[in-house]
Amino acid sequence: MSSIRFGLLGTIRLTCEDREIRLGGPRQRAVLALLLLRHGRTVSVDELAETVWDGSPPPTARTQISICVAQLRKLFREAGVDGEVIVTSHPGYRLDTEGHGLDLVDFLSLTGHAAALAGSGRSAEAADAYRRALALWRGPALDGLTGYALEQEACWLEEQRLTALDGHAELRLALGRHQELTAELAALVREHPLRERTRHSLMLAQYRSGRRADALETFRTGHQLSIDELGLEPGTALRELHNAVLCEDPAIAAPPTVPEPVAAVAPVAAVAAVAAVAPAVPVAPVTAEDPEGRPDTSPADLAGEAHTTTTTACRPAPPTTPSDLPPNIPSFTGRTAETEVLDALLDGRPDGEPPRVALVTGVAGIGKTALAVHWSHRAAASFPDGCLHVDLGSAPAAPGEVLGRLLRSLGAPGDRLPDDEASRISLYRRLLRGRRVLVVLDDASSFAQVAPLLPANGGCCVVVTSRESMEELVLRNGAVRVPLGVLDRADSTALLDRIVTGGRTAASPAQTARLAELCDGLPLALCIAAARLATRPHWTVRRLADRLADEHRRLDELSLGGSRVRASFELSHGCLSPRLASVYRRLSLLDVPDVPAWAVAALLDCPVETAEQYLDELTDAHLLEVSGPDATGQYRYRFQSLLRLYARERAQEDPDRPAAEAARDRALHSWLTVAEAAHRREYGGDHSVVHGPAPRPHVDRDLLDDLLARPLDWFDSERHCLVAAVTQSARLGLAALAWDLAASTVGFCEIRSNTDDWRRLCEEGLAASRAAGDRQGEGVMLGELGAALLYRGESEASVRLLEEAEGVLRAGGEVYGAALNACKLAVVVRQRGDAAAARALLDGALPALRAAGDLSAQAHALNNLAQIALDAGDPEEAVRLGREAVALARGLGATRGAAQAFHRLGRALLAAGRLPEAEEALTEAAGIVRTKHDRLGMAYVLLGLAEARLRAGRADRADEDLTAALALAEETGSTVLMGRLRLLRVELEEARAPGAALPQEA
Repeated sequence: MSSIRFGLLGTIRLTCEDREIRLGGPRQRAVLALLLLRHGRTVSVDELAETVWDGSPPPTARTQISICVAQLRKLFREAGVDGEVIVTSHPGYRLDTEGHGLDLVDFLSLTGHAAALAGSGRSAEAADAYRRALALWRGPALDGLTGYALEQEACWLEEQRLTALDGHAELRLALGRHQELTAELAALVREHPLRERTRHSLMLAQYRSGRRADALETFRTGHQLSIDELGLEPGTALRELHNAVLCEDPAIAAPPTVPEPVAAVAPVAAVAAVAAVAPAVPVAPVTAEDPEGRPDTSPADLAGEAHTTTTTACRPAPPTTPSDLPPNIPSFTGRTAETEVLDALLDGRPDGEPPRVALVTGVAGIGKTALAVHWSHRAAASFPDGCLHVDLGSAPAAPGEVLGRLLRSLGAPGDRLPDDEASRISLYRRLLRGRRVLVVLDDASSFAQVAPLLPANGGCCVVVTSRESMEELVLRNGAVRVPLGVLDRADSTALLDRIVTGGRTAASPAQTARLAELCDGLPLALCIAAARLATRPHWTVRRLADRLADEHRRLDELSLGGSRVRASFELSHGCLSPRLASVYRRLSLLDVPDVPAWAVAALLDCPVETAEQYLDELTDAHLLEVSGPDATGQYRYRFQSLLRLYARERAQEDPDRPAAEAARDRALHSWLTVAEAAHRREYGGDHSVVHGPAPRPHVDRDLLDDLLARPLDWFDSERHCLVAAVTQSARLGLAALAWDLAASTVGFCEIRSNTDDWRRLCEEGLAASRAAGDRQGEGVMLGELGAALLYRGESEASVRLLEEAEGVLRAGGEVYGAALNACKLAVVVRQRGDAAAARALLDGALPALRAAGDLSAQAHALNNLAQIALDAGDPEEAVRLGREAVALARGLGATRGAAQAFHRLGRALLAAGRLPEAEEALTEAAGIVRTKHDRLGMAYVLLGLAEARLRAGRADRADEDLTAALALAEETGSTVLMGRLRLLRVELEEARAPGAALPQEA
């Protein structure tokens, strides 16, 4: 199997076994570049189109993106690559680099390794790793590609290049290679004059090379430029180095030169690299004397001082090295990505910079403390001056008392500590000055609790864990957020395996996976379940999984003993305001996978903006997760399953249960309001659907316009909720809502060829209608279920249901519903070969459809009559009926019904040999389906256009249409359509053969 080497660090480049693969034009290169930049993640077709056409994609953009992807796949196949490199993944594509190479991935791996080496004091090896990373660059990243999005990516890469250059230079300075660096750094400073870190390295290199005057001039030039361009003084590090140069501070003297470990280092200004954070600058040996010439002070002396002396050249040598970390977590599992984020904190900073801070957040029981403790033990070697740990959840409330504990850990005598909090903060930060100490602040409740405990120097690192979002810590201290979610299936089962010994979980992999799912991937729940198995060797994994499968007792099973899931959730719930707690409980009453803000606004009977505020607050409390945005731009929110069970328990205690249940029903009915509006917009009116008496809560018109700008996008976003809402409504006995919502939704299922949901909606609506004795709903659902089974190819069952529906509808006096049902029955009758019966059904239905003013259903009936005429070999009659259908459909606007009418007319004209007219009608259909992002419909239209153009002798144009249609058909998975397209491909190849005659319509 051949593998591809992808290159982004320069012009975009592909090689396979040392052979370069020639790429196509700029669009193809832009598509590939974006897929590579997002490798391993799905990139939507819309994002690709926005990127390729720089925010102004043409109407044909989606088709052209499909063509680009198809061409790239062809390039990979021709290069000998097995398997899919570009995978279709809704709503777009994903590039899979497994088994292949990407210079950017290699570069990031090398620079990350270099940073880790630097943090552990292995400077020579770190410098070599940077050198090898830098050598991967062939020129400016994404060279030759234009457009705002790609240019922004290139700017980001350029910034990382400079950061890596700075880190490499600092390491080489620490290794005594200042002589070789001076000229290179000078060139880099000329290119980037406002980059203070580079100027700092140049000054240091010049000073250590005996060019003190040049170093001072480098500072003076940078100082003036900073004032002129930014209106700011240079940063602390640059000013302190300037002072050190002035007084010839021994702390900045040149260290001994360390020989190169491998090959010569590439010039700083000639190579490029990407690095997320710069490596540590090794601290040069210093004298233990402060600027006043006094011996280095001890913590006890500092405790008694009434003033603070600041210096970065002197570093106190404390008598004790604290090691306050709790024991490591033996069963710790997973969290690879989060650990990598924390590892980035190990890259050193000058002492004058602020400390590195990470904020680990998540709901109670998610494993915040476990991650912080596990990582702290792993990183302890990078903090030679010690590790401090405080459990703020159980610590005294007053920061002064916490500071007293920390000061004693740092060696300050307890009997000489200052009494006031401000003095303790000052002493704490003075003791940490010049030291590399890790501070873990566990289970913090607020920024006010954390702020006094933060060191002031860059040599230290702080890890805070909290259930709160602590925006102030992020804004004021630049904290890196590390949000924790539940563990995936692999990590969940691995955690169970580590705790449950004896191979019991390995012997029952399916039940172990089931148990992990029932624990919701929540580490606390997984540990409790594993502990129960470990202490009950006679239990099988299946037995515990069966006990947890009962939702009514799951939290009880996981809340036994000292570690209780329910109690951990109560910690988060107890911090909510009464109003927010009520919102939380009522949300749990909706049995939907996720909710948008507009549905929550209906639940709470409040403006959408207020609902969004509640949802954001619950998300900040880690009681909800954000799972959006969806295709309409709405953010969606969801429960973890255990949290939903807990919220429902609390909902049972709601003092106003009737009001809560009324709110739930109002939200369910709001889905009917929006679904009905979506159906009207898609079908050009209340066409082809029978409605019942269920109430429709008001939904703001402007909100509907936002949600339903593209009704199909709304359906794609809401599909799972619609099915869940119908199911819950049926279970609650809201029969009129259940069948009406199903009837308003099944048209979208048909458009998307989603027969599973179509069938389930109808079965739920039918069961609810029969239970309530609702004969109108029963007749409508029988007909829609029959149509679903017809679409699935189950014609026998379909006929039985449609005939039963006809009887129920006619018995109930539902003339319009019976006419719609007759149109469905006509389709299956025609497919079974009885054209006369089908024609009679359609002719009989048309008067009722006209009386109802249903233009869509009339056009649909005429389309079917046209197909009957085509089947009978009468294309001119089919054309006449097709034109009549188009005339009706024009009144609907750009609807799917109009697209179907133009498509049917185009097929009739094609059969009649009227090729220019056929192409015109099919082009009209294409314009409609393109705006709806209807991939299946577009593929059928392109098939018709390819046939028309092939028969008109335009083989090249037909080839373009066919290629695009094949790409779309592959996305939709339609085997019938793929078969027709492949047959046409054979015709096309035969038509291109020398001396071949053009194919004719049969």
